[in-house]
Amino acid sequence: MRLFIAEKPSMGMEIAKVLSNKNNKSLERSDGFISVGNDVVTWQFGHILELKSASELDPKYEKWSFDTLPIIPQNWQRKIKNDCVKQFNVIKKLIENTDEIIHAGDPDREGELLIRETLIHLNNTKPVKRILLNALDEKSILYALDNLKDDSVFDNLYISAEARTRADWLIGINLTRAYTLIGKDNGLTTSINIGRVMTPTFSLVVQRENEIRQFNAT
Repeated sequence: MRLFIAEKPSMGMEIAKVLSNKNNKSLERSDGFISVGNDVVTWQFGHILELKSASELDPKYEKWSFDTLPIIPQNWQRKIKNDCVKQFNVIKKLIENTDEIIHAGDPDREGELLIRETLIHLNNTKPVKRILLNALDEKSILYALDNLKDDSVFDNLYISAEARTRADWLIGINLTRAYTLIGKDNGLTTSINIGRVMTPTFSLVVQRENEIRQFNAT
């Protein structure tokens, strides 16, 4: 059996339709996957895993304190998102019964990460191929099916995406706690959320708003 894991249900459906036409096999729909002859197509809902929070990694981080900063995990761990447990278990069972996996995430670093992190979480040892879909029309999918690549070719893409994910976590967790603690010492009662992308973007918006307010046409 060959298992396709698509990034999202709509992509999985289009792959299944093309497999059906290509191999003259009917679609057999089940809860969380579609069978097409010896091929099975399942899907995720984008990321179905997320990095554990600091307090989930170690209870000592439940209390926000400068004494525990910076928080730098030695063992990064993920957990299944609450609304994705059912589909995760579908994928897990299918992987147990397959011979080969086709990674059908979007052809970018985030697409590479979100399927691969699932396979890593499941300690997958089955061979993995990569299908690169830049469009979901029949011609594009047929071409991609005939040009599968070994997923190891995209190791660097995965590593860069994982590095970005960890950077987001490190900056968000540590700076949010630090600025919130400083704010608390100065009378604030709410948290100050800091993000690697959010904060500089918000700064640009504020700078632009100040320029507009200070503009003098004379």
